[in-house]
Amino acid sequence: MNTSELRALRQETDPVADEIIERYFTESSFDRGKTLLFFDALTKNSDPIPPGLPDYFEKYFYDTEFLPPWADKNKIAQAEGLFETYGPQILMMLCVKSLPMAYSCGDGAQVLLKTGRLVEQNGVVSGVNRRLMETTQFVVSVAQKDGLGPQGKGIRTAQKVRLMHASIRYFLSKGQDWDPSWGKPINQEDMAGTLQSFSSLVVEGLGQSALILTQQEKDAYVHLWRVVGHFIGVRPDLCPEGYDTAHAFGEAIFTDQRKASDAGKELAQSLIAFMEYMLPGNLFDHLPLFFLQTYLGKDTSIALGLDWPPKNPLGYFLQKIFTDVDSAIDDAQGFGKLASYFATKFLFSMDHFYYGGKRAKFWIPPSLRENWRM
Repeated sequence: MNTSELRALRQETDPVADEIIERYFTESSFDRGKTLLFFDALTKNSDPIPPGLPDYFEKYFYDTEFLPPWADKNKIAQAEGLFETYGPQILMMLCVKSLPMAYSCGDGAQVLLKTGRLVEQNGVVSGVNRRLMETTQFVVSVAQKDGLGPQGKGIRTAQKVRLMHASIRYFLSKGQDWDPSWGKPINQEDMAGTLQSFSSLVVEGLGQSALILTQQEKDAYVHLWRVVGHFIGVRPDLCPEGYDTAHAFGEAIFTDQRKASDAGKELAQSLIAFMEYMLPGNLFDHLPLFFLQTYLGKDTSIALGLDWPPKNPLGYFLQKIFTDVDSAIDDAQGFGKLASYFATKFLFSMDHFYYGGKRAKFWIPPSLRENWRM
């Protein structure tokens, strides 16, 4: 797609979900309790269809819960196998690549920043911490074994994400501080770019971590997320098949949208602060920044206000330790071992994260816990 075609996508959203949300919030007078009920129902991602909502919500869930006819169950199973093997590294990519790539999109970052504040005002979420936990839970739900199967958690989770996106569009579009030049909130370009940040760019990140995947494995992981795109309302033609095509499309979107913004810089700093908080002690305080700089590269780092070139020697020092311990590995493999170690420790911290005096709701199935030695 050329630039003008991509920009046109910023005026296009998701009519199916938008119609449901518009109906729900306009068929009766505004009620704070009603809004709280709605957000609470959607943020409990994998719960059954919540009671108390009108019948047309139940119809939506039943009408949209089937795999698309082009879904390849063999590819989905292969992608689930990759997640079973490399899950900690994949989940780490959310923080060091997927989310900061989204933050580097100046217009889309406005939505992400305002979304957090919007949901906080409705009493459901407070701060970046909860958002990151829910995003991680979403990936676990859709990528675990049989997550997209009839008894899995993934489809219901994706359906709720789709409605949440529509509700955010509804409230932001009613606000006085939304600039139309940003495009419509959570538009098709934003959604397509986010989908690639969770699929083809994650695959790229695994390669940067010295994990070598076959072309078939890369294509399979992208296919799984193409199916997820179907459930969250991304246009089918904006979910390319195959890693090479999907990655090129994702790069086109991020190149089109990359620009510095106060919103993007604030989100990036919040992300780094969260990662540092999750690591015990002070020794590794600058390691998250090192990872972001390494995985994102020069242009995206500069857009997010991160130092370039990287100046902190801690990451290189730790990488060198892994290389020196095993003389058979090169620098790239040393970095991969450091990333793998960090990913495991970070996931363990998330699993034991306490928020507001209570342990965060973060569910990992027993089979994955065993594979990941948690």
